[in-house]
Amino acid sequence: MDGGVALAIIDLQNWMFRYQDRSSQIGRLLTSLNGLISTFEERSLPIYDIVTIHKRDRSTWSKLMLKYDYPCLLEGTPDIEAIEGYLVPPSAQRVVKTQNSAFYGTDFEDRLRAAKIETLMLAGVFIDGCVGLTAADAAQRRFNVICIEDAVGQVDAALRQPLMTWLQQLYEIDVLSAEEAVKRIRQGIPLPPDSTVPSMDPI
Repeated sequence: MDGGVALAIIDLQNWMFRYQDRSSQIGRLLTSLNGLISTFEERSLPIYDIVTIHKRDRSTWSKLMLKYDYPCLLEGTPDIEAIEGYLVPPSAQRVVKTQNSAFYGTDFEDRLRAAKIETLMLAGVFIDGCVGLTAADAAQRRFNVICIEDAVGQVDAALRQPLMTWLQQLYEIDVLSAEEAVKRIRQGIPLPPDSTVPSMDPI
């Protein structure tokens, strides 16, 4: 069941973890992610390292960056570098984005289609940000989406479960632990998990 599965690791960059309540999540995220990365590399499954990088001339800045004149994640700065402890997999393909969704203004969808990817696993930060919006965007593009629960961080802990529930109910996005995802890949168990009953009326 390996065919058609990819792993997207989103925004494991210094700037994203500039506050203590975020940096305190790093150990858990990397512990969960490392086994998943090893499994993908062993089986030559595609990994995408997705990063946010902005130009200094403001041409790529978000609405809020412009409104508050707040430069961040600028090319050539430490902001954009990978967090300590995260070694970008040698086989990973880089996708550079400038907005929350990894699909907005990038060729990510084209790359997934070319690789015949049907199921996209998501890890990284944050569920109440780039991971959550990428998940919804992927589902709307008819990919099967799996959030790796213990490899996804959050900004606001109070929003984590409501957003996971929203993604599951509205988009039928699946949530698995890294351990369960590895087990399914290694044992050839279907990805995503079988589901025969819609979570809500289709829209």
